[in-house]
Amino acid sequence: MCKNEECVDDVLVIYCAKHPTYNFTTVVGWYNHADIYRHYQNVEFNGGYVQSYNAIAKAKDCVLLPIGERSRKIKWQVPRKANGWKFGFGRANVWYASEDNEDLKEYMKKLLYQIENYDGENCIK
Repeated sequence: MCKNEECVDDVLVIYCAKHPTYNFTTVVGWYNHADIYRHYQNVEFNGGYVQSYNAIAKAKDCVLLPIGERSRKIKWQVPRKANGWKFGFGRANVWYASEDNEDLKEYMKKLLYQIENYDGENCIK
């Protein structure tokens, strides 16, 4: 995000989490064509409930992988430097995948292909 921009549009946001049973980080879902905000935005629902967000996309552009699909380590594993990868998440749980690394380029190419061609179950819909 540029220093002066409050919002960037048409971004692919990939959500990851530690697998609840196995010791690896996995893709859990993604927003395609998302708007990303520099500062949290708030939306108020009936009854006064307020939800904050910094990424938003249309439901048709969002995928939440079923637990069984996320458990496919070879397909959805996300690298962590602590696990011996030369790229990936460090100590923070935010990673911009911007390292200059040929292995990273191959990993991202494979991951983007999987996302673009995913036609399995979507727990959002």
